[in-house]
Amino acid sequence: MKKIKIGYVSPVNPEEDRMAWSGTYYNTFHAIRDAGIDVKWISYGTNTFLFKFVTFITKCAYRLIYGKGSSEHSRIMAKVHGLFIKRSQLEDCDVVFIPAQIDMVVGIRTNLPIIYYADGTFKKMINYQWFGYTQSAIREGEKTELLGIAKAKYNFRSSQWAADSTIKDYGAPEENTYIFPFGADVPQERKFSSEPIYKNKSLKLLFSGKEWERKGGNIAVDAARYLNGIGIKTTIFIVGVKELPKQYSGDKFIKFIGYLDKNNGKELKKYLKLYSECNAFILPTRAECAGIVFAEANSYGMPIFYFCYRYWWNWKLCN
Repeated sequence: MKKIKIGYVSPVNPEEDRMAWSGTYYNTFHAIRDAGIDVKWISYGTNTFLFKFVTFITKCAYRLIYGKGSSEHSRIMAKVHGLFIKRSQLEDCDVVFIPAQIDMVVGIRTNLPIIYYADGTFKKMINYQWFGYTQSAIREGEKTELLGIAKAKYNFRSSQWAADSTIKDYGAPEENTYIFPFGADVPQERKFSSEPIYKNKSLKLLFSGKEWERKGGNIAVDAARYLNGIGIKTTIFIVGVKELPKQYSGDKFIKFIGYLDKNNGKELKKYLKLYSECNAFILPTRAECAGIVFAEANSYGMPIFYFCYRYWWNWKLCN
């Protein structure tokens, strides 16, 4: 029996890059390979001058035509980016796997079955994480999303929330729409925290997120401050953001780790060590689709304090 070969379309090398799309390109590539399936990276030269130049020009044209919006969710960008994948790259493939890149789903020139993997839909992102888009940009985004979902043979989604929208809002066949939650990029052999979560009235909280405002960094700090105020000695370790807001620079209960590059072996080890040493994970996010950090915390057996201020966040940004 012939072994199936999957062409994995990605803007970065998914075999090596642990950072792009929160590590999901890397995780899914290796999950496919670890399942015993032959998989190869289909590159389209995102780091070349030509690609960057053409993308810049296309984004300018998009802005003139549609105003504020997502240029990747447009047929013009799909057509342009699709030209960068040569048919010869897919000749030995049986299936094309495209995570997240709706422009490539729509623009790729192939008759091979396509698997489109995403953590949300265009409709669900509007006024959730994306705000201020023009009506023409929204209409174009909806058309592009519809084309991509219809073109894909199989639609994989990371949650029931995203799968329901794919089926109900875009008419994807239920029998060809599947839920595959995102996994965590952590070693199989890992050290779990042996300390009780509340030992000697002390607590170590871990906050991880690149976007301070959206991830609710200020709320996490306020929670740690409150716990200290009622007699629970609490330290909050903050990782992900490149710079801590100045108003927190004098707070001694904050341990600011900063941004860590998981492609760097030493920094990856330091990042994972935080999961072993802290007692609990906190992320008061305002908007989230998948949340890879939850999977990472779960893999270390950490309790998670998670609360999503979705409607408050929407009101704040829309008014």
